[in-house]
Amino acid sequence: MNYRIGFSASSSHHRSWAVHNAQSSSSSQAFQGHWSALQGLSPTPIPKTPHLHSVSLPHPNAVSHQTPMSYQHSSTPHSSFIVLHSLLSYGPNLRFNITQDLAHVQLRPGCSPSMLHELAVQPPVSHMIITSPELCAWTIEVVSPRGITVNNVLAMICETLNRSVASHEMQRSSRAVNAAIDSFRARSRADPREHAQGVKRVDFLGPKVFFAGLSRARDGSDSWEIHFAQNV
Repeated sequence: MNYRIGFSASSSHHRSWAVHNAQSSSSSQAFQGHWSALQGLSPTPIPKTPHLHSVSLPHPNAVSHQTPMSYQHSSTPHSSFIVLHSLLSYGPNLRFNITQDLAHVQLRPGCSPSMLHELAVQPPVSHMIITSPELCAWTIEVVSPRGITVNNVLAMICETLNRSVASHEMQRSSRAVNAAIDSFRARSRADPREHAQGVKRVDFLGPKVFFAGLSRARDGSDSWEIHFAQNV
């Protein structure tokens, strides 16, 4: 699966890569560069990887621009009037390794970088609570009086989950803590600066460090659940 690589706009070099979707029976199929931002459209094979260009992330407080075609309706009954942006929906519209800086976010071909400026949900909201069954000790809270954008959500996910774990937060089951320590060692082995920061919240995810989308909370509340995957 091909994505636009999120290097800075000043970069003069481009590269491409393909990501296998382990759950797809057509993992060897390449896709066209002109994809619809709407979820559910079938990709079309092309003979070679499309040309990739830089993705420049907006400032978290950038003014929102709305593009109705970029949104998808929630499938849960209690949230039928809430519309989640397609970049945040469950699906391969963006590739976001939460252990890395936002400059490395990559968009699926056909997804314009301007979509990062768009509102995260319609109607607009100024407050979002995001939880995770895998990281139940921590809550991601996104706030923006002018309306939360896609970039606001991604930035707060990255900021919240890359915080160092306090000593009292390590008082969990020995199995979970030991697994997090193993993840920390693997992640920071080649980076002394990362090693000096100690275990981070993201280390409790193990190898599942890729953002896999948001979904409405199953308890009927106004919160959202975040999902992670080992790859996308």
